[in-house]
Amino acid sequence: MTIDTEAKVRRRQRADDGCSSAVASRSSMHYPVLLRVEEYLDLAPRYGSEVIRVGSLVLFASHTPWAYYARPNRGNASPPRRKDLVRLRRVCKHRELPLRIEWIAELSPELENIAAAFGLRIARHPLLILTEDEFVERSRSVGVRMLDPDDGQLIESRAVVHVVFDPTMPAAAGVVERDARLLRLDHAEVNYAHQRARSGRTVTGVASVAGVGVVATGSYNPIGEVAEIVGVGTLPTYRHQGLGSDVVHQLCEDAFSHGVQLIALVAEDEGVARMYQRLGFRRIGTCMSAQDCSF
Repeated sequence: MTIDTEAKVRRRQRADDGCSSAVASRSSMHYPVLLRVEEYLDLAPRYGSEVIRVGSLVLFASHTPWAYYARPNRGNASPPRRKDLVRLRRVCKHRELPLRIEWIAELSPELENIAAAFGLRIARHPLLILTEDEFVERSRSVGVRMLDPDDGQLIESRAVVHVVFDPTMPAAAGVVERDARLLRLDHAEVNYAHQRARSGRTVTGVASVAGVGVVATGSYNPIGEVAEIVGVGTLPTYRHQGLGSDVVHQLCEDAFSHGVQLIALVAEDEGVARMYQRLGFRRIGTCMSAQDCSF
């Protein structure tokens, strides 16, 4: 670590120390629900991965077409240390896995400085929750519906997700790009998407346009009474019509009707978080991620 980096970390640590009591007082009222969300986030990747303990971290080595990450070990009272990141990098390189760590800032506040000093790229995302009592009823577009596990539009929705989250796509990407991506979907991903849908581990909703097909999509992954909304996106040429919000509303309604009591959502940024807050979601914390871009 360079002298400049050490100085930056010390300055950040002093700033964090100075506001630590304020952070604690703000987050204390959310502490029980943060623990509940943390338990969910720890369980979610275990269904499709090998769990590898790396010091105070747990690495989820995916058996699925989707890459996972490492998280703080819930069963370890000691916070992660630099030596844990050194070991994690070694394990990830050996297994040819991406080095990525995710955590809730309020539950593991020390990890940000450690990861930054280790040279990882840090990102912060608003963490929101919704209960049925907070859910705001609203009308929805005609083309919004939930998909059955064997619905043909399930795979079309996967192509939409790829277009939306691919940074190389043109700003005006639309149906042409979706259909091109549909033809290139990996068979393993297609089979796994159907498998998760049939098992009920992933439930998907879409917004469709007559004669066009799926233009917006999203899913929720339930575990017991908690679910997380994931993969929400609208083709760029169909944005600013409220379709994404309509899909999220449909997902929440469906989840609550099937026994879910708490829905969690990690927003991309503050602007996206405000959109979800109009549906009744409320901010309870910050989800952090750190990754090694040299891999």
